[in-house]
Amino acid sequence: MFSKSSKWIALDKKYDTPVVVKKFTAGDIKNAVIDICGLGYYELFINGVRVSDEFFKPVCSDYLDRDFSNYGYPLFDKTSHTIYYNTYSVTPFIKRGENTMVVMLGNGFFRQTRRDCEGDTRFLDELILRFDLKITQDGVVSRIVSDGTEKVGEGFIKSNNLYYGEVHDYLGFNGFADFVASDSVSLIKISNTKIRKQNCPNDKIVSIRTPKIVTRNGNNVVYDAGANISGFVRFTAKSEEVTVRHAEQLIGYRLDFGSAGGDWQISQNVYRNAQGLTVHPYFSWSGFRYFEIEGEVENVEVCVVHTDIKVTSHFECGNETLNWLYNAFVDTLLYNMHGGIPSDCPHRERLGYTGDGQLTAESAMMLVDGDKFYRKWIRDIADCQDINSGHIQHTAPLMGGGGGPGGWGSAMVIVPYAHYKIHGDKSVLEEYFDNMTYFLQSMHGFCENGLIVKEREKGWCLGDWCTPGEVILPRPLVNTYYYVRCMQLVSEIASVIGKKVDYSSEIERAKNALVREYFDKTSGNFANGVQGANAFMLVLGLGDERTKSNLLSNYETRKSFDTGIFGTDVLMQYLTQAGETQLAFDLLSSEKYPSFGNCRARGATTLWEYWEGNASNSHPMFGGCVKQIFYGLLGVSGDAGMKNITLAPKYIEGMGYAKAKLKLSSGTLSLSYKYKDGKVQVSAKTSGKINLKIIN
Repeated sequence: MFSKSSKWIALDKKYDTPVVVKKFTAGDIKNAVIDICGLGYYELFINGVRVSDEFFKPVCSDYLDRDFSNYGYPLFDKTSHTIYYNTYSVTPFIKRGENTMVVMLGNGFFRQTRRDCEGDTRFLDELILRFDLKITQDGVVSRIVSDGTEKVGEGFIKSNNLYYGEVHDYLGFNGFADFVASDSVSLIKISNTKIRKQNCPNDKIVSIRTPKIVTRNGNNVVYDAGANISGFVRFTAKSEEVTVRHAEQLIGYRLDFGSAGGDWQISQNVYRNAQGLTVHPYFSWSGFRYFEIEGEVENVEVCVVHTDIKVTSHFECGNETLNWLYNAFVDTLLYNMHGGIPSDCPHRERLGYTGDGQLTAESAMMLVDGDKFYRKWIRDIADCQDINSGHIQHTAPLMGGGGGPGGWGSAMVIVPYAHYKIHGDKSVLEEYFDNMTYFLQSMHGFCENGLIVKEREKGWCLGDWCTPGEVILPRPLVNTYYYVRCMQLVSEIASVIGKKVDYSSEIERAKNALVREYFDKTSGNFANGVQGANAFMLVLGLGDERTKSNLLSNYETRKSFDTGIFGTDVLMQYLTQAGETQLAFDLLSSEKYPSFGNCRARGATTLWEYWEGNASNSHPMFGGCVKQIFYGLLGVSGDAGMKNITLAPKYIEGMGYAKAKLKLSSGTLSLSYKYKDGKVQVSAKTSGKINLKIIN
């Protein structure tokens, strides 16, 4: 933790990418540890050597109070704030005698001034820095702290922006070992925010890809990374200026920027006077498959960058579409994990949409090691809750963006519950229980006659989203579904942690309103059965046998989806819970538009924002249903923390075989299934503290 002697310093806003210099003298040291935070992002060098191989640190959060009046829609909420700092052991970097510490800062989300789709979302006009270096030598601890005596100057990065990339110019730059800066810094007071040590992992280069050339026109070369990824291109420059542009798609042999932000938001990096240097961006990443290099280069490689999170699962079966779905979801999820945020896409918006996040949280924590990552994001959701009303934002950290009260706001309940379900740690439920009940209180204020019909004045109030074609599913039906579902979950959570709540009368009132408004007594359908309407209501226990029959016959005939991001998840949840595993498999593996198989057949390597493929090609939100491969198709169920697991697989025509592995906090579950002659044969192994029961 920072000592009182360390101060926040602010760097003149004339510097887009300031470089701060601190010189100090050391003797024969035994140990040296630094606590450091530079906002937006920072890179630390000691005696010219980069201290860490991590990127985009510290993790993004709702840092400080700011002016909401310039946001894209009316926002009058009052939020809470957290700033994270990192701790590094730097003993090997410090030498006897004079040392030079250099910190290079980038804008990140903290000072995002160029992309204005959400309005002006910056926190301050200046970037800020604080550090506390503790050196132990001869049994005495001394401190080198940020105190206002530092100097600031300009380095080789002339501009940087998350969305638009960076401009580097290496003319006259000879490294940071003897970097000279002459301008003064100023002290700044930071208040009304909590300073926490970061426990969530940072981003790293997790793999390297060798791209293939698509076309060459002199020194203009278009490359294919082989799949949609997030990260950056690294190479050795051979000409005076080199420019790299990124896109997810091609039109002929040219980059098509449409899906990643359009021609008005091109992610590009420019490198000047870099001959002989190996270069890459430091404060921005791109979401892309294809890229164009203008200029002469060699040793071109694609660095895949995302939060350093391990995949802890495996799945394969005899159906290639299902295999593709599992792999595409995991990849899309990881490519959207940056700076402690599960983003909607790695290019156009890059925001932690609470709707997308709550949809994918349980599947994510089942399939990757997301414990610390999601603990951090749950805090973001809570920080961005309106102190005055309990309202939950559409993005966390709050950076603007549209959504609705139910599908988005419910993240305050669903994500902590998913964490408990997978990891079995009820401390998360205890810590955020008051936030959950406060959220439900705000939802009650959006009710009219039992239905959620509004959110904020002049704000957004979406229901489902990204349906094929127009969304015709009634918004109050979706928002009220989530209201009821969250009241049910909070009631369950209360019993787990020894609290008392009683939402029974409000649940009954909302259910009665849904039946009154949307149930057709003649047909048994809710809202004409459109876009998964019956599934939403059946999950809540509403409707009758005709409702179920109508739902099943609709999708048995359709053999494809007509649902949006929420409806797809709810539909698959209902089918698997109702034991309709064959239909669930048929939908998940279908190749008829709109379906995952259709996306695969059209060349997708990651999940798309829209079934049509006409927008972002890297959006994980439709993958929330991937958990049903394990729960539904493989028949896996368990208690909180998955210590007691039951397998109840059913024969599924078309699976052929299945192999799966889940590395959970309680141990590892390995499965092998064979499907033959209408029966399924199961082989299972466990390690750790898992108790396994097979019902076959």
